[in-house]
Amino acid sequence: MEESTTPKPSLVQHAAKWGAIIGGASIILTLLIYIIDYTLLADWKMLILLLVFLGFVIYAGINYRNQNGGYLSYGKAFQHSFITFAVLGILSTAFTLILYTAIDTELPAKLTEVSIENAQKMMERFGMPEDQMDKALEDARARSADQFSAVGLVKGYAFGLIFYAVLSLIGALFVRKNEPVEF
Repeated sequence: MEESTTPKPSLVQHAAKWGAIIGGASIILTLLIYIIDYTLLADWKMLILLLVFLGFVIYAGINYRNQNGGYLSYGKAFQHSFITFAVLGILSTAFTLILYTAIDTELPAKLTEVSIENAQKMMERFGMPEDQMDKALEDARARSADQFSAVGLVKGYAFGLIFYAVLSLIGALFVRKNEPVEF
């Protein structure tokens, strides 16, 4: 039986490639959502997409594991997942910055208003008193406006790395496969 001479991809190269693929899909999806109904970009339910992306990151990790002999330690699976998420996040953040500063400069203000309206509806459902609601909405308006700025996007990416690490810890559980130990 001949051994394969195909070089095995490095962990970083493979993860970066998959991060770029998933990041590209994220950009296309964001653009479609923007075209269909930009208000969906401020809907908390969009966080469900992170679960979809986690699924793709797990798939990419299993692909890497299979290309490298079928085994991958938990630590290497975590590294692969984290690098994939980090590249995905950089691409998504860069596109969002372009969207907010070049494609539709009014979008951050529009999304701030949508976010405030959503927050107000939620506070009303919970029966928050009017005076507390006014204060909370003012604070939310300031945070929301910052969130959609260039600096806010960079901060969001930095905090996102922490969240990506948590998702990577979870994803690595599904990707890892230790070599059997013979006694």
